[in-house]
Amino acid sequence: MSETKLIKVSDLGQLEIKKTEDVIYLIDSSIEIAVKAGVNAKIIDTVNNGKVHMITEEDSVVNYFILDSSNTARVFDVFGEVIANEINVELTKESLHVNLLKPNASFDLKCLSFAISFDSVFDIYADHKAKETVSNISNVGIAKNKGKLVFNVTGKIQKGMAKSHCAQLTRGVVMDDYSRIDAMPILLIDEYDCFANHGASIGKVSDEDLFYLMSRGLTKDQAFLLILEGIIKPFIDRIPVEDLKEKISEEVDHLL
Repeated sequence: MSETKLIKVSDLGQLEIKKTEDVIYLIDSSIEIAVKAGVNAKIIDTVNNGKVHMITEEDSVVNYFILDSSNTARVFDVFGEVIANEINVELTKESLHVNLLKPNASFDLKCLSFAISFDSVFDIYADHKAKETVSNISNVGIAKNKGKLVFNVTGKIQKGMAKSHCAQLTRGVVMDDYSRIDAMPILLIDEYDCFANHGASIGKVSDEDLFYLMSRGLTKDQAFLLILEGIIKPFIDRIPVEDLKEKISEEVDHLL
């Protein structure tokens, strides 16, 4: 079985994906991306201090990974389907604006972020501009050593965009008394015939879970790490390139 080819795209300013191939595109600088109709594509985004604009045409499917990126503004114009995964280990202020522009267009984001002795802010906006569009935004945050994470997540369903679905969920683990995670969910709904919800669960690791693991012979620190591994591992497992998977795993281990 052949290994998926990794193609690095640097300083070109533009990337046009015209056909489905067994390749992964790696971008590391500001860029305009166009994914043509009916194309399946994989993209790894490591852009720092830049801007990314992506247009995905109808019936396209894009698996989009944001890794080792910080301070970048992204705009996605979605006519097809985008499945996004992000792991952020650096101090950052990021923004992501998603426009859902055709019936059945969808955007799914799973984001894991750390704030270890620094403050980070994420601004995410999903704008439903067509009927029967779907957005699912799930954020997981871990804060430690006076770190602070802020998730500003807004879902907008325009008037007349019936049967649209907008969901937001934030989970946070605060590992000491001096750190914090703030979830700021906003739903702007101008249509009655739709589904929209948001939820947040933020707090420390439960004493009961720690006590159970410590009763099995683990130290408190080992119990903490085991619980966090259950949260973190699914994100790392999704990374499609083994070298990057190992690199991100080492960075996360170093943080904790």
